[in-house]
This record gives sequence, C-alpha cells and structure tokens, in this order.
Amino acid sequence: MENTDIIQSKPVMETLAVAMEYCRFITEIQQYEFAEAFSFLQKILPALYLKGSLFPDITVEDDSANERFVTEEEYETIRVRLANYFGDKDFFSTVDWDTDEINSVPTSLSELLSDIYMDLKDFILLYAKENTSAKENAVSNCRYYFQTGWGTRLTLALPYIHHVLSAQDNSEE
Repeated sequence: MENTDIIQSKPVMETLAVAMEYCRFITEIQQYEFAEAFSFLQKILPALYLKGSLFPDITVEDDSANERFVTEEEYETIRVRLANYFGDKDFFSTVDWDTDEINSVPTSLSELLSDIYMDLKDFILLYAKENTSAKENAVSNCRYYFQTGWGTRLTLALPYIHHVLSAQDNSEE
C-alpha cells in the first residue's frame, strides 16, 4: 500500500475523528456534570483503544517534518484543570503489570488523560499540515505513541472510570 493510501485510509480517518472528539471534550470537561463526563470517558476510551489497535504501519520517507505541538505549559494547564475537576476522585491504585504488584504510588487520572490528550493533539495538529511528510510522521507517531504510551494509559484509566460509575450507580439504588 502506498503511503498516500495509508495516510488517507479508513483507520487513520476514524482515529482522527475520535481523537478530535476526545481532545475537544477534555478541553471543555468543566461544562459537564461529573457523571456525564465519566460516562463519556467510559465510552470514548475503548473507541480510542480499538482505533489505535487498528492503526496502520507506515514507513516515513522524510522525518524532518516531524514535530510536537503541545507545550509543557499547555499540558500542565490541562492536567491541573482535570485534577481540580476530579477532586478526590483523581488518584487511584493500579497494578504494575511488569511485576504483578499493586503500585504503591497512586496513579493520577488527570495525568493519564492529559498524557493521552498530548499524544492525540500532537497527532491531530501534525496531520492537519498540508504536506504528505507531515501526515506520514503524524500517522507513524500516533501508532508509536499508542504502542508505548496512550494505549496503555487509557487501559489503566478505564477500569477506574468503570469503578467510579458503578459505585455511583450502586449508591443511587
């Protein structure tokens, strides 16, 4: 398959659409009730994982067009905004899959979601550039960061989000 076919393929276009929806939501999360926000995250994170797992492999012909866009300041602004929004629901325990032990350091939901945001926002912005090299790099980066970053992070966040929603449903009954 030619690179132009890959960068315009259905998996890339669908991932781009879901990534845009996720990033928009994260920047506007304060507009939503807590249960509504967690419900949205419960639905979009599996969609992102599915799209990421179907992402095509691509050989980048010119890596000079590669760049990142989300600054440390923007990342920190998103993270702090999410941490404030989640309040006492921001931290939870996880299992370290490398050692099969419960992680003694609490995991921050706001940090996980901000990490996902950063990788997906960089994908969106690089892909939006008009040249083929930028799009190739965007696709390559998105696949790489799914495998090494945001794919794992969303699988850590989802069970906790499920737990919070289930606990809320049980307390309402």
